[in-house]
Amino acid sequence: MLNIVKLLMKIMYFIVGWVERSETHQNSAINGGFRFALPTLQNLMIVMMMLLVSSVQAEDIDKKYYDSGAVQFQYEYRNGKLHGSIEEFYETGELQAEYNYRSGDLIGKKTFSREGKLEYELRYKNNEKYEIQFQYYTSGELFRKRNLINGKREGLEIDYYRNANKKAERNYVNGKKDGSAKGYHYNGNLQGDWVFKNGEPVSAIIFYNSGEKWLQHIFDDNGHLNGTSKEYDKEGNLMAIRYYTEDEMVKRNKIRPWLRWIYMFD
Repeated sequence: MLNIVKLLMKIMYFIVGWVERSETHQNSAINGGFRFALPTLQNLMIVMMMLLVSSVQAEDIDKKYYDSGAVQFQYEYRNGKLHGSIEEFYETGELQAEYNYRSGDLIGKKTFSREGKLEYELRYKNNEKYEIQFQYYTSGELFRKRNLINGKREGLEIDYYRNANKKAERNYVNGKKDGSAKGYHYNGNLQGDWVFKNGEPVSAIIFYNSGEKWLQHIFDDNGHLNGTSKEYDKEGNLMAIRYYTEDEMVKRNKIRPWLRWIYMFD
C-alpha cells in the first residue's frame, strides 16, 4: 500500500515539473517548449488524487470495556471488517489473547495465562486448522505440548515432569498413535519404548528405573496381550516367562539358569 502511494506521488511531481517546464518554454519554438492544455492537466490531477484517496483504505480502532472501566478488547477494522490484530485483556490488565484477522476472517489466535505463558496457538493455512496446546501444572511448570490439525492430534505430543525432564512422548497420525511412543522415569532414564500402528500397540519394552530392560511385550493384531512376554533381571538375563490373556497376567514361570538357552531363539 505504501509503495502505491509513493508511486502516485512521484507521478504527480513529474506532471507538475513538466508543466513548469512547459510554461517556461511555451513561447520559445527554438527550445522546443512543451505545451500542455490546462484543462487536461486539471483532469489528470483530479484522477490522481482520487486514486490516491481510494488506495488508502479506511481503518479504525475500537475498544470494549469491563464494567470496571478496564479495557477488555481492542479491535482494528478496515472497511468495516475486523482486520489486523485484536487484543483481549484480563480485567487486571494482562494480555489474555491475540487474534489476527484478514478482511473479517480469523487467521490466527494465541491465548496466554495471567503470568504471560503461552497456552494455546491457532493458525489457518491452506484451509486447514493448525493448533498448538500448552498445559501447565498448577505450580506453573509446563506439563504437556500437543499439536492438532483440523481438531485431531498430529505429530509429536510431549509430557513433562515438574523438573522439566520429559515424562512421555507420543507420535500421532490423523488422531491416532502411530510409530514410536516413549515414557521416561523421573530421573530421565527410559521407562518404556512402545511401537504403535493405527492407534494400537504392536510391541513394548519396559525398563527398570536404573535403565536396564525389564519386560518385553508383543501384542496381537487387536493391540492386546494374549500370549507370552519375557522378563529380565538387571544383568540382562532372562528371569521369567509371563502368560497373558486379554491383557491380564494369568501365570508367571520363573526360568532356571540352565534352561535359559531354550528361549534364546524364541
